[in-house]
Amino acid sequence: MLRSVTAVVLALALAGCSQETDEGPGGGEATSAESARDVLTSADLKLFLAIVRSHEGAVIPEFTPLDEDESLDFNAPAGELLESFRSQFRRLFDAERQGAIWERDSGWAQALRGRKTSPQRFAALVREVSLAIMRVRLEARVDLDQLVAQARRELERAERVMNQIDSVPKDERTRESSSLRTRSVIQLGRSVALLEFAELIRDVAPESAKVVRRYSRELKPLLPESNEELVAELSDLARGPNREVLPAGYEEPEPE
Repeated sequence: MLRSVTAVVLALALAGCSQETDEGPGGGEATSAESARDVLTSADLKLFLAIVRSHEGAVIPEFTPLDEDESLDFNAPAGELLESFRSQFRRLFDAERQGAIWERDSGWAQALRGRKTSPQRFAALVREVSLAIMRVRLEARVDLDQLVAQARRELERAERVMNQIDSVPKDERTRESSSLRTRSVIQLGRSVALLEFAELIRDVAPESAKVVRRYSRELKPLLPESNEELVAELSDLARGPNREVLPAGYEEPEPE
């Protein structure tokens, strides 16, 4: 169930080309999370396009979803689950992890050897280019600061609901409140993912967005269909509350 949160929300734009999900040793250039904020150049885009076009299918690849995390305790406090979800998100976007997966994929390994590019470097490029594409597409529709603010409100609300339910001993909760807590755990995971992703998009360097605009005609045919779904979901989130109806006793006032 919680794997679907990452698969649907996180993986829509950047997850799922290879079916292999085992983590292996990395290699090549340094590709820490900070490289997501590196400024893209025309040379980067030319290399990226050449690699993608040389692969069968010629579609921008997506990051592989994480395996189910058996260590997750769904009964843990909201704050603990929040940190677990956040850690999952950052692992998903790790270029070393994904590079190791593509290194074992014969099609991508061949395409990368042809351009003398390490899998880890390519994984970082996929992440950076995909985030820049999302920024270009979203900033034409919504205010990115508003998107981040709204995503943060959704996260804080899910956490408050869970904390409110958890203030009642488990054996004294109603069936309705127990069901609501389960839904709130899912909402918490989704909200963490959307907030983390929204912040990455907002923090893309303007210079990177400019380069992506310059190559937009060449990039458009290579976009996976999931890109459109995520643009729509984030646009809806930025425009207003995305709330499920809560039963009596859990209503909260609108933020001032």
